[in-house]
This record gives sequence, C-alpha cells and structure tokens, in this order.
Amino acid sequence: MSDSDDTTREFFAYGLLLLTMCIWASAFAGLEFVLAEINPYALTTARLIIAALGLLGAGVAMRIPLPKRRDLPVIVAIGLLGFTFYHSFLNFGLSYDDVTAGQGSFVVSTVPIWTAVLAWMYLGERVTIRTWLGLALGLGGVGYMSLDPDQLAISTGSFVIVAAAMSAAGNIVLQKRLLDRYRALHLSIYVAIAGALPMLLYVPWAWEGLTGLGWGRWAVTAYLGLGPIALGYFLNAVSLSILDANRTSQFLLLIPPMATLIAWLTIDEMPSTRLYIGGPLILFGVMLGQLDRMQQGDEGE
Repeated sequence: MSDSDDTTREFFAYGLLLLTMCIWASAFAGLEFVLAEINPYALTTARLIIAALGLLGAGVAMRIPLPKRRDLPVIVAIGLLGFTFYHSFLNFGLSYDDVTAGQGSFVVSTVPIWTAVLAWMYLGERVTIRTWLGLALGLGGVGYMSLDPDQLAISTGSFVIVAAAMSAAGNIVLQKRLLDRYRALHLSIYVAIAGALPMLLYVPWAWEGLTGLGWGRWAVTAYLGLGPIALGYFLNAVSLSILDANRTSQFLLLIPPMATLIAWLTIDEMPSTRLYIGGPLILFGVMLGQLDRMQQGDEGE
C-alpha cells in the first residue's frame, strides 16, 4: 500500500473517531433525560440488549460467519470488559453518594492512560514523553472542567469507577489484537452479544421500571442502545483497525467538552465558564499526542 493510501486511511479513521466521539457524547444528555424515570441498572440492561439485538439483526441479514472457536475466550473477555463490566462498574460507582458526576467523568477520562500502559505492555506500542504530556494536558483540562475542589474525596465509589476505566482500556487493547483477523463489524457483533448475555439475568428486576417508561423515553433509550453503543462501538472498531490503540483512545478526552455542548443545545443545560479553559487544554493535549505519533511514523519511513 502506498504512502498516500496510508494517509487517506488515517484521515478517514480520524473522521470516524470524531463522529464516534460526538455519538458517545450525545449519550449523556439522553441518559439524563431517561434516568429521570428509571434506575441506571434497568437502563443499562435495556441499552445493552437493544444494542446486541440491533447488531445481531445486521449480522443475520448480512449472513456473517461465526467466530473461530479458538478466539471465543478472547471475544467473551472483550464483551465482558467493554459492555458488562464497564457499564456495571460505572453505574455502581456513580450510585455512591460521595461520588459526584464530575468526579465520575474525570475518573472515566483516565481510560487513555490505562490504554497507553496496556498497549505498551501487550501490543508493543511506543509511548513517548510527548504522548504522556499530551495525556496529562488533556486530563488536566477534563479535571478543570468537571471537578469541584471543595468536593474532592477518595471513596469506594471512585475505585469502582477506576475499575470501569480499566475495563474499557482492556477492551480496547484486546480488541486491537483481534481486528487483525476479523472485520470491524463482525467483531462488534460478536462482542456485543457476549457482553449483553449476562444482562439477561437482570431483566426480571428491570422489567417493571422499563414497562413504566413513556414512548418518548423509550425512543431515547432505543437511540442510546443503537447509537452510542451499537453504532459507536462499530465506528470505533473501524478506527482502531487503522490506528494504534493508544492513539485512538486519546480521542476519548474530547467527550466531556462535546457532551457539554450537546447538553446545551438539546436540553438547555448551560455550560460552565470552565469550558473555555478546559476545552482548549483538552484539544491541545489530544493534538500533541497525535502529532507525536505522526512524527514517529515519518521517522520510521
């Protein structure tokens, strides 16, 4: 493949990443809307099952092949880490009274750091000082936007959310390995089903809350399953098949400012003035990390 083809594929991947971050960021306004009438565990169950059914329907329509038996343990692990464990740990951690939404979003934003460490250990991806500096700047921007110094505290809930962030990072790294052997859509279908199956056990407890939802909130719930989870996961897998795991995960830092802007446009939630400082810090940090990876690519030619 020529250098121009590689450059075109990378720009395509970056475009998909930005679209993915927008879709994922849109989930926060939708979650706030639906959680006014339902508990987070019931909503998570509905989202994961809807996402899995949507992807399964696409797989049946396209007649995709079954995964190889030797890869089933890794596929199940990816599904559990990225779907079952991540969403369950996140919701459980946020249920603690001493964990604010800002603290939760900040801890989740450590996913690129855990991904960089795991990608270095298991994928052999190079992590330079400039990459760490970019991550630090981006995380600093997220912290400035989301944290209240008067409410900072180390709690059990925070550690549970750290487990969610580490689960997401493990999902990314393991997924990167299998994308060498599977198409992004096929792998997305396999892991979504693997991750949603354990949630079926919670259906009896979630059913009563789900049946009480109005049509408007059911429509948003369907979007939260088919959009941010099913479509978002697939688009991210396509990008991950082209770019490094570390490089891809850095874009997750863009979600907080995007979510703030989307909430302002959709549910009239006014953004804090902290966005004007935290947002540029995040953008500069992500750009620094991406420029570092591009420079490495140029030096390797």
